[in-house]
Amino acid sequence: MQDREVREEKVTPVYEPGGKFYKWFDNFWYHNKWKVIIVSFLVLTFTVCIVQLLGRKSVDLYVLYAGPYKFGQTDTQSLESAFSYITDDRDNDGKTNVVLIDFYLMSDEQIQGAVSAAQSEGKGSVSVNYEMFASNRNAFDQQILAGDAVICLLDPWLYEDVKAAGGFLPLADALGYTPEGAVDEYSIRIGDTPLGSYFSVLRGLNDDTLLCVRRMSSFSFLKGQTRTEKYYNDCLDTFEKIFTFEAPSE
Repeated sequence: MQDREVREEKVTPVYEPGGKFYKWFDNFWYHNKWKVIIVSFLVLTFTVCIVQLLGRKSVDLYVLYAGPYKFGQTDTQSLESAFSYITDDRDNDGKTNVVLIDFYLMSDEQIQGAVSAAQSEGKGSVSVNYEMFASNRNAFDQQILAGDAVICLLDPWLYEDVKAAGGFLPLADALGYTPEGAVDEYSIRIGDTPLGSYFSVLRGLNDDTLLCVRRMSSFSFLKGQTRTEKYYNDCLDTFEKIFTFEAPSE
């Protein structure tokens, strides 16, 4: 019998280099690479935004604090609870959600005083994180310019800066009158209000911490004029309740 040479043809799998799918994909990628990258980026961005939106808590009120008081987690929760007591459930979800936006800030005089006090206590060389203060001040300015917080608790030196720029609504416009004990036409010490004198977290702030109301942002149209105006008026309703608050009976 004549020997016959048997030759086996090697078949390349379609997903390996040289395969049909690989060749097709390589050609497709060469001509459509940037389209795929851009579309993938947009889909990913859209998905992340949707997930964040669905997972985000609805906020009924933002309160802004800026000054030398350092808020810990317990203090933050206590202040939010205090304002929750007088804030309406705006979105009707069955609960009142108040969020504190706080910025730890000190004036040059306050920094120098803190450094001197630390040195007098024998703590030696004291370093000051000026970069943190600069970052917090920038964030504070942005919040005053176009942020969500309307009700503000501010240290006097920060209050004066915003007041000079015309950033506050007169108390008479917010309440219909100027309350007794007001520091000026725009502010009153939080401790001199019924709410501030009752809740310990508010009494614990610096004695000269000023309560005031930010004017409606000129950038409100970016968030929807109707929605922004409704939220602003809701904040004014809460602000009024700071002065009509009555301590619960024992």
